[in-house]
Amino acid sequence: MTTDQIRGHQPILEMLQRALSRGRLPHALLFAGDAGIGKKRVALSLAQCLFCDQTSADELTSCGECASCKQMVAGTHPDLISVECPPDKAILPLSLIIGGDDHRGREGVCYEMSLRPMVGDRRIAIIDDADKMNAESANALLKTLEEPSANYLMILIASELDAILPTIRSRCQLMRFGRLSQEDVADLLIEQQLLDSAEQASQIARVSEGSLNTARQLLDENLAALRVNITRILGKHPFQPQVFSQAVMQAIDDVGGNTAAQRKTANWIIKFCADFYHQALQIAAGCNSGLESDSIRKFVAGIPGEPEDQIEIIGNLLDRMLQTEEEIARNATIALCIESLSEDLRGIQMK
Repeated sequence: MTTDQIRGHQPILEMLQRALSRGRLPHALLFAGDAGIGKKRVALSLAQCLFCDQTSADELTSCGECASCKQMVAGTHPDLISVECPPDKAILPLSLIIGGDDHRGREGVCYEMSLRPMVGDRRIAIIDDADKMNAESANALLKTLEEPSANYLMILIASELDAILPTIRSRCQLMRFGRLSQEDVADLLIEQQLLDSAEQASQIARVSEGSLNTARQLLDENLAALRVNITRILGKHPFQPQVFSQAVMQAIDDVGGNTAAQRKTANWIIKFCADFYHQALQIAAGCNSGLESDSIRKFVAGIPGEPEDQIEIIGNLLDRMLQTEEEIARNATIALCIESLSEDLRGIQMK
């Protein structure tokens, strides 16, 4: 994994290169940004560059051929300590930081970072999901952050910066990662052979919000079928609020009684609707990208009035979807949100 394989984070790479060239790479970095945008990829790439046997430590590059590079690719480098929150846990276990009850102080990141390097001159720790540390875990990590050893580097990765304790943040160099562009997400879907159609990749990327993780979720067959059904209903004239609300509530009910799962499904539906109206708005404004479906073009053509009138109506529809997204984020009752939304969508289109 080399830096030329990284998309969308050139400013971050340039900052790291400047720090290396000046010999001022901090002992602790905090990579913050949305989930699925490549923060860990950058962390691993930086580690490989620092471990590489054939390149200078002041250059953000690696040969890809030496023993250290091959170990990094295989995930077996003995001086890399990498931990993350298990999928079935909401909090990063304290045992990953300072060891379990039976081995407290003799396992975990803090212990590993107190040892001498095994093959080179440095050790590197990557703590993914650092925002899922509780106060006990964060406080246990503080001593290691406060008393760094030479040539030791710790990289914390967080999607929710506000969840990181101020005492931790103050001891790390913060680097904020921006979202990937739609083009980057689409290209990555093709490069990683998740899709082979550029048109499909672009459609998925539009709703991904700059996250490759989100894009992968959108490849789920059930979610794809839901998107097709919801947008089909949106495209019909006249709009049928009861059909729309029933389809939405059925999709939400299908996920079961888990409130978090229901809200997640509702959010997906709102995103699908917003994307539909966003594409329609582009068509009405004459900014066709060539990727919009015929159904969306027919929907726009079915709106009466001049293009200016169509733009106003579609803009109001899009605004109403975004309002619903905010309501659901504030934990409003989903059923009431969807019922109100359905009637408002009809009202906007009847004006």
